[in-house]
Amino acid sequence: MHTLFPVQASAKNSHLDANPEPDIEAIQWSLISHLVECFLLEQWVDEHFIQVTTTTEYLANHQTTQAQNVRQSLKMLSEQYRDFFDQNNPLMVMQVDQDRQLLLLVEPAYSSPWRLSKSCLPVIHSVNDSRNNNFNNDLNSILNNKHHKDSALLKPVSSAQHLLDIFLLMMDSATLSDVGVLKLKESLEASFIAQKQSATANIATTVCQHTHWHQTLIAAEQWASLMDRPFHPLAKGKLGFTAQEYKRYMAEFNQPITLVWVAIAKSHVMVAEHIQDTTTQNPAKYLLDTTQQQKLMRELDDKGITQTHIAMPVHPWQMTHVVDDIYADDLANGTVVALTFDALITYASSSMRSMLIDADTPNSIKLPIGVYALNSKRYLPALKLINGEKNQAILMQARTLDPVLSAQLRLWDERLWWGYMSPSHLHDKSAINPQFYQEKPTHLGAMLRQPPADLCDDTIRLLPMASLGMLVYQQGVSHHVFDGIVQEGIHSTSQNSAQESAPQNKKLAVIACFKNLCDVFLGTMLRCLRLGFAPEMHGQNIVIVLRDNRFTSLLLRDHDSVRIHLPWLARYQIADPEYLSPPDFKNRLYRETPQALIFYLQSLGLLVNLRAIIESLVEHYHINEETLWHEAMASIEESLVTIDFDDDQRQILRDELLSNSHYPHKTLLLPVIGRGSDPHGSMPAGESKTINPFMRVKKSR
Repeated sequence: MHTLFPVQASAKNSHLDANPEPDIEAIQWSLISHLVECFLLEQWVDEHFIQVTTTTEYLANHQTTQAQNVRQSLKMLSEQYRDFFDQNNPLMVMQVDQDRQLLLLVEPAYSSPWRLSKSCLPVIHSVNDSRNNNFNNDLNSILNNKHHKDSALLKPVSSAQHLLDIFLLMMDSATLSDVGVLKLKESLEASFIAQKQSATANIATTVCQHTHWHQTLIAAEQWASLMDRPFHPLAKGKLGFTAQEYKRYMAEFNQPITLVWVAIAKSHVMVAEHIQDTTTQNPAKYLLDTTQQQKLMRELDDKGITQTHIAMPVHPWQMTHVVDDIYADDLANGTVVALTFDALITYASSSMRSMLIDADTPNSIKLPIGVYALNSKRYLPALKLINGEKNQAILMQARTLDPVLSAQLRLWDERLWWGYMSPSHLHDKSAINPQFYQEKPTHLGAMLRQPPADLCDDTIRLLPMASLGMLVYQQGVSHHVFDGIVQEGIHSTSQNSAQESAPQNKKLAVIACFKNLCDVFLGTMLRCLRLGFAPEMHGQNIVIVLRDNRFTSLLLRDHDSVRIHLPWLARYQIADPEYLSPPDFKNRLYRETPQALIFYLQSLGLLVNLRAIIESLVEHYHINEETLWHEAMASIEESLVTIDFDDDQRQILRDELLSNSHYPHKTLLLPVIGRGSDPHGSMPAGESKTINPFMRVKKSR
């Protein structure tokens, strides 16, 4: 059986080799599975090119000789293919051209109608008897299959890169951007190479057993980084990193990263609204201990810039690849001064540019880094930082309106930031500031992050939700973050069910833990929707708080991504934040309908965040998948009863989340082709539709 998760080392050699090879087949299958899902849900080709049948019907519909040839070809494949055809399983047939068919061996799914069966790779079937059939030479090259042994040859497609080429051949080339196609291929290849590297990372199999809260957070970020954004085929590819830089700067490798520092003239630094005095409110005051601050101040004194400049940390990659180039004039004239100070050691988070400190401090830092991730550059634009301030004000006001939300919705404070800005536009925080739409100012700046003080406690564990949707393999054995959480649940279940086996007790404890997770996550998000806003719901952006082996609250970060629906906000006297956006452009943080707001719970909250957790628990603990989707549905049903929604809100939420047959789905790959080489600061995305994941649960009741 294949796995969606990166297997860090082949079981056959992991105990013998100090540097074991990654399981390439597992990595390719995972990429292929996600690529197939994108192809189907984004509707790359018209439906008439795709037929869903069964293996039995497929053989019966062929001429006798062809069916025999298929069976003969199956004998040359591995046993799982023969078993799949023998058991009359679902089969998806795609017409590549008049001579070739692509066979997807599929099974029903919860978040899409079909998913690739974990037993088999896609298969190309040559269906034309002619030896001189006129099929596409590119396809021949793709399949490395120029010499056919028989007229019904079956050949597995064993790489995502080859499958992408096949999919592209099936499309209307006139609709494709050549630059966009090249960008997609480049990103997919980079993702494959990156996954091979990440599979060699030596990650500790435990997370919650660390002594200190900050150690747990750093360890959990390593887990979260292994898959980055689950189900996105391009997620791991970071265009701009060399292989050596990837291993140095990605969180899973747990490498200490010493930040470099520059001093920027105060005449060129825009600051957050909450910064009144840069002498006492600057990055060094929050990030450095007393000894480090003294060392930094001595260098500033020696250079005679203590009063005129602000010291700013810079990611070392950014300094070498971006700052030295883009800010060459500023470095030459003294506006920006490179410093030798290098005392602050940090560790990458799963988001790559958010840096954590391995010390009992509430402070961490988010920095720009000009690497392409998900086909967008990781800028730090002032416009987004300002909008983030506006959104944090909404989040803080919302906590005062709902006592349960006050307890369950905790906030990383992101209201202190500093960024490069030309003097003529330094104090202009209006939407017409032209510097907000230039690239240069986005590459030199910093945002401070501070969690609530009561959560910086060694009795508490802070876990990015993305870490809960991940498995770590060591010597062929998988590990899950829940392993260190469910022991209390197992103990309590064993006392009440003494006759049950230990494995069953463990499954019950895991299910109870997952239900607790759903109640906190979904209940909190639904309370946010009631007030008219949707926080960022991806697993990298939400940190869940664990106390005494119970999930108790959510800690939000990246407030610039909060979306709002003004009519629902107005019901609770939450004012329009008046987001900044380019002139004559409606900021996409505004959502015109309740359904457009609920989309973020459906897409990022359920179909990405919770789905990843469900699939990891299913694979690791062998729990029935329907059971976990049922628990998620039960949490929603309970929240719709207990939360004080207005009647129209409750009905809309029930319809959108539980009753409608389909969910909107976020498209991922076609928008990459559409964008081409545009160096945008946000991930390209569109919208299609998929099935409601709770439909199968309801039908089985």
